Amino acid sequence: MARVNQPPRLPDPTDEYSASYLSDLVRALEAYIEQERTPGEMRGTKLTLTNLPTSPTGLEVGSLWNDTGTVKIVT
Repeated sequence: MARVNQPPRLPDPTDEYSASYLSDLVRALEAYIEQERTPGEMRGTKLTLTNLPTSPTGLEVGSLWNDTGTVKIVT
């Protein structure tokens, strides 16, 4: 089953400054940032990778690189 992450709903703004609104907003943004940074499954029907590095030097394990037309994975 595909992983679906719904972004958190941002709180409705208040007419005047409210510490609780700001706290809710920060909490929602932190949740969104955490979702975006957490790796997970990916599924698709088409993928285009442009400008891949041509050397694995300096890349982290799992990175893709182009070895004269062949895509390789840094191990």
